[in-house]
Formats: sequence, structure tokens, C-alpha cells
Amino acid sequence: MEGLVWTLELRLALALLLLGLLGAFGLGRWTVRRSLDRWRPSMARTPLGFLRLLPVGRYADANLPARRILGLDRPAGPLPSAPWRPLLEEDQQAVQREGVGRARALSLPDGQALRWGLGPEGETLLLFVADAATDPSAWPAMRRLLGGMAHELRTPLATFFVHLEILKQPHLDPERHAQSLRLMEEEARRMSRLVHTVLELGRLSMGEPLVFRPVDLAAVAEAAAAQKQPEALARGQTLTLEIAEGLPRVRGDADALKQVFLNLLDNAIRYSRPGDRISVALRRSPEGVEAVVADTGPGIPAAHRPYLTEPFYRGEAADAEGIGLGLTVVAEILRHHGARLEIDSSTEGETGTVVRFVLPAEEGMP
Repeated sequence: MEGLVWTLELRLALALLLLGLLGAFGLGRWTVRRSLDRWRPSMARTPLGFLRLLPVGRYADANLPARRILGLDRPAGPLPSAPWRPLLEEDQQAVQREGVGRARALSLPDGQALRWGLGPEGETLLLFVADAATDPSAWPAMRRLLGGMAHELRTPLATFFVHLEILKQPHLDPERHAQSLRLMEEEARRMSRLVHTVLELGRLSMGEPLVFRPVDLAAVAEAAAAQKQPEALARGQTLTLEIAEGLPRVRGDADALKQVFLNLLDNAIRYSRPGDRISVALRRSPEGVEAVVADTGPGIPAAHRPYLTEPFYRGEAADAEGIGLGLTVVAEILRHHGARLEIDSSTEGETGTVVRFVLPAEEGMP
């Protein structure tokens, strides 16, 4: 229950944040539609509903969760005479009057608990709605995650506002104009990565089933290493792959397991130095297949290792490029596969970090 509630709260917060940012930056109706279309597949996999509120008590573009939650019988039409309608119209009028998004949580006489958020989109409003129990034990986890996300968004948002002011200056030098646009794009990508990763983490935490089938882990690791090889070379690092012969297939979700290798390699590359070596090794173990990602980087101090899989934790590397969720996602994916992430590291002598996990072999495979 806790994972469900904070995930729904998080999606409502992210949806309102998206609308608020687009409105604040004056990016227009077309950009709102484009951004929502981009995020619609991710949000559609959750119980989050969304629709477009029209004037005179009508709606359009209601997705299936919204129709189920609000008792709508079609994608577009008049709003029903339901207990929640007066409150929704009250919020709709407030948003239209003030131009600022609004959120509400309410309990209905039939025991249903609704949470919604509204944001302006041109002449209409977008409504995001969720049906969730108001379990008080869920709030601490939700607050921690939202607090971490808000902290991570603070720097890119500050950069956005600074460069918005720069772009407002008359007779701005073309080079300075281009530089501000480039920096704003970089920060937008950073926020996009954060939102996408948090959505993925929320989906996993809700227990959404992965697609399990026999997987050739060697092919998965090879694909991930090939994808990260150019980045390692650009940083002056060596990335190698060592795969034992005759490995059995494992049972798992190939896409999720590829994400595990990508995240581990991303960390190894990001925190290693020019000249460092990074390796991926797969070998047989009594339980199945052991995967090891190792590097000769500066290592991780012992004080930080117990917290590496906590959301947004980056230890002393607070100014690093990452968002502090990579290992959290890795640990969650491996948990779904019945595996555990182990991390060993040394900051003295031969420095480096070794990350390993073991996946059970597919039954019946040699």
C-alpha cells in the first residue's frame, strides 16, 4: 500500500510540475501537448488518469483510468452529476482565474479516496486524477522521495530562471544567446532524466510485473557494453568484456537486465578517471550466472557504501552528473529477479570498485 500511495502522489506532483514549468517558461500550447504525448505511455502504465477539462461542464481525451476512476462512460462528453463535481468545478474556476495549478485530496461518501491535480493548457485545463487509499503510513516515504526530487530539481530550475532573465535582455550578443539556450537545454535534459527515472522506479516499486522468459545474459551484457563503449573511449578509459563459455540461460526480463548493466557501466565510467579500466565479466556459479562489473577508479569510501542504493544518495559526489537513482533502480530490478546487489570497493592501494550479482539459471537449462 505504501508504494502505491507515494507513487500516485509522485505522479500527480510530476504532472503538475511539468505543466507549471511549461507555463512559466511560456512554451505554449503545442509544447504542452508534445510533452504530454511523450510522457503518456509511461503514465498510462499506472492507475493515473488524465483528461482535458472544457468549458461548460464538459471534458475530452479521457484515458481509461480517468474514465474508471470518475465513472465516465466515454472519452468525451458532459461531466456526470457526481459528488466530486462541485469541488472539481471550484478548482477549475480557481485555476482559470489565477493561472496556477491546484491539487486536492478528498474522500467520498462511498469510501473512495480521490487525488487530483489541475493545470492550465491554453484555453482548457488538464486534470490528473488517482484513486488511492489515504494510508497515513505512506506519507513519510512519499515525503522523502518528493523532498529528494525537489532538492534535485532546485539547481536546474535556478539555471533556467537565470538564463531566462539573460534572454530577456535587449541587444543580447548572439554568442551569449546561444550559450544560454544550450545551458537551458542541458538542464531540461537533466530534469527529463530525473522524471523518467523516478517514474520507472515508482513503477517497479508498485510491483508491476516484468516480462520473464529465458534470457541469454551474455547477449544482454554485450549489447550494454557496446552501447557504453564510445563514452568510455571518449573519457580515455578501457572497457572490456569477458564471458565464460557454456553459460546457462537465466530467467528474467531482458530489457530490465540490460538497464542493470547500463546503469552499472554508467556509474563506473562517470566516476572513473582517464586511463582507468572497466570490465564486465560473466561466469558460471552454483546458483546460475554471476555478473561482475569492476573498475580501477578511485573507489568508494566505506562510510558511503551502506547507502548507495538509497534514492538520490551520491555521498561526497553531490556535484556529479548523475541524479543518484541509478543504483536504486538496479537494486529494485534485481530484487524482482530474486538477486541481490553486492558492492566492494577500495580507496587505498589498488583502488577500484567491484559490483556483482547472481541470477538463477533457467530451470532445465544445462
